[in-house]
Amino acid sequence: MELIESVGMTDNALGDDGVLEIDTTISLEITWHAMEDLVSMLLVRSIGISNYDIFFTRDCLAYSKIKPAMNQIETHPYFQRDSLVKFCQKHGVCVTAHTPLGGAAANIEWFDHKFLKGLAEKYTKTAAQILRRWGIQRNTVVIPKSLKLERLQENIQVFDFELSKKDMELMESMDKKYRTNQPTRFWGIDLFA
Repeated sequence: MELIESVGMTDNALGDDGVLEIDTTISLEITWHAMEDLVSMLLVRSIGISNYDIFFTRDCLAYSKIKPAMNQIETHPYFQRDSLVKFCQKHGVCVTAHTPLGGAAANIEWFDHKFLKGLAEKYTKTAAQILRRWGIQRNTVVIPKSLKLERLQENIQVFDFELSKKDMELMESMDKKYRTNQPTRFWGIDLFA
């Protein structure tokens, strides 16, 4: 309970000295083995990773007794991360797309994107449905988000059509290597400075 309360009350990831607060005494490997213990104790069914690149994923696969069930990452047509997606899939790690439409900034752009508008007309679907279907056909788990009933209904209406191989290949050309979900911006942190 203490941990939950302290996490819930944390309003800044920076310490008083302006440096990112990270516990350097606990490695990812130790954390992973602790999560494996939870599986052994039947307290959880599956464990996974989030935002792991190829190198972190490879390391986790090397030290894990229980392989990660999934890697939840940002992936959408502007940030396809094809190498990471294929690496995970090759090693039996399911990829879950947590920002399948590209986030707020990209969501607005999709509706005016000439190619997507053309596909939406071709398949008589919305641009958002085309994007979700693209993610599904890449064999990723797509997590759309909405509070609106009509959008929730639209979210599940992606199983009655399939994008052609040619259209899937054309979607590949949309990759801009553009990450839209940058939580460090929220905290005012530049991890790459």
